[in-house]
Amino acid sequence: MLSISCYRNKDVGILGAGLSGLAAAKLLLSLKAKIYIFDDKKNKPKIIKKDSWKNYKFWPWNTLTTLVVSPGIPLNAKKKHIAIQLAISNNVKIINEIDLFVETKPKAKIIGITGTNGKSTTVALLFHILRFNKIKCVIGGNYGFPACEIKDPGKDGIIILELSSYQLDGAEKLSLDLASITNITPDHLEYHETFYKYKISKLKIINFLKGKGSFILDINNRLLNEALKKEKYKSINITKIKSDEFHNYVNDNDYFRGAHNQINGSIAISIAKHLGLTKEQIKFAIDHFKGLPHRMEPLHISDRIKIINDSKSTNGESTAAALQACENIFWIAGGQPKSGGIGKSKKFLDKVIEVFLIGKSTDYFYKEILKSKKDLPIHRCFTLEKATKLALKNSKNSTLKKYVILLSPSAASFDQFQDFEDRGNKFKEIVNKQINESLVK
Repeated sequence: MLSISCYRNKDVGILGAGLSGLAAAKLLLSLKAKIYIFDDKKNKPKIIKKDSWKNYKFWPWNTLTTLVVSPGIPLNAKKKHIAIQLAISNNVKIINEIDLFVETKPKAKIIGITGTNGKSTTVALLFHILRFNKIKCVIGGNYGFPACEIKDPGKDGIIILELSSYQLDGAEKLSLDLASITNITPDHLEYHETFYKYKISKLKIINFLKGKGSFILDINNRLLNEALKKEKYKSINITKIKSDEFHNYVNDNDYFRGAHNQINGSIAISIAKHLGLTKEQIKFAIDHFKGLPHRMEPLHISDRIKIINDSKSTNGESTAAALQACENIFWIAGGQPKSGGIGKSKKFLDKVIEVFLIGKSTDYFYKEILKSKKDLPIHRCFTLEKATKLALKNSKNSTLKKYVILLSPSAASFDQFQDFEDRGNKFKEIVNKQINESLVK
């Protein structure tokens, strides 16, 4: 089944017991490895046996052959995790879950997609286009299956990997047939320490292209165009695309509102064309695409009101794209703030009618917005329920003929929710309850 047997009867450590760590554990156990796994922030998962759950300080470092590090733990930071320090001092091989997956030697073509924003939408659309046209494919990595749970669809199949900066930062063995970067803007600086390091981790995807592999480049992305002028990228096959070509494939689809989604769509279309699909096949598939949950997801549409769940927008760049795509916005924002605050969202405050702030960022965002637009009504709501209900009430009482209630937080969710999905689902619950009580029309 698997082409790797080097882990049989070997001692292997796994740092982190999230989805990636547990996927690595399952794979290694299937290979008859002896695993030791620990997570500083979690209790022992039910699927892990007691003798395998042991603090890394007590692992048998003298017999350990490999340490598999989960994506959220920095491999290349100045201040390294204790387990990584122990691995280095004991000459233990250090890899991440992506490289462990690569060691299984899948026969399918592998496509890698990364970017600060839009990568999940691009991956989901590409997957939809391929599956709609009966091509065997699977999504994995940062979205879909953890890499080590991917079942190889075979030499005629496609594996689409969404790759985060964390995963790219720790990968060394990846080999890609096609790759693209949707965009690069400052994010995850608490992990990467500087924007330069973050940018380098994203650009690393280009290094993983096979000799005849191709990189799909948005011709209007200045940062990427400048980066690809470097000597080390001279031999790369580059396919340049323009987002306006997207209009040749899409008639009318609410899930592709905004210039950012046209870029995402253009990348997916270009990759599909590289894989041999015709314009007609791609166009017909896109007509049936329903978008991603929590990414510009329409929850309710009537003649007057549109309610949109964009909980996945956790930074200013992504929220700016959401604001740009709408008009007459009652904007719900906030959460656990990132270093960039609302960022480029400031450019589109003229589209906003009122702001409803939630979470830890309330005071920070209040000051940020006031500096850019002093006369904009801002409500300190703190909770999502209060913000949603007040947005519905105030919008209903306005004289506007058409308006949008938009949850696009421009912040992480961990101050009040488990993750952005949890936040988005809570928003859906609140909205649906208001609709059921006939408070929304």
